[in-house]
Amino acid sequence: MKTKVFITALCMILVIAAFGQDKQPTKAEIKSAKVEKSIRSGNYEITVNQANPMSGGIRNLTSDYSVRISGDSSYVYLPYFGRAYSAPYGGDGGIKASTLMDNYKVDYKEGKSYSIGFSLKATNDTYRFSITLWTDGSTSINVTCNNRQAINYLGYLKLPEK
Repeated sequence: MKTKVFITALCMILVIAAFGQDKQPTKAEIKSAKVEKSIRSGNYEITVNQANPMSGGIRNLTSDYSVRISGDSSYVYLPYFGRAYSAPYGGDGGIKASTLMDNYKVDYKEGKSYSIGFSLKATNDTYRFSITLWTDGSTSINVTCNNRQAINYLGYLKLPEK
């Protein structure tokens, strides 16, 4: 009888000790919190390292290309590969714009990703951005245009060091 009581008490102490410890957040949880903080602040930058045009294969990018959101403005500097239905004479070929956004919207899918959408009007075209941002910081950016084929980019969210 004393042995059963002793074993039961020992098991209860071990269970209390195991569940009573403070759980430290994992690296993934910390990164997810940083991603959420960046998106909620409305000031973040997405660095692009791959382009996937509708015609042709994936292209790894070696230069610095990005989409930066700052309040109600966007700063976009992206290359373009694909078919242009209408292109201005002497155009630079990429997607470059620094302007106010229209219809900016962020939807959060619990524990998985953010869905960000907005459109902007540049001098030669109107662009619609559909960004999927996962909680680990990786991103997929789909850009549709009026005068060009759609193109997709892959990249990552730049996170603060601290």
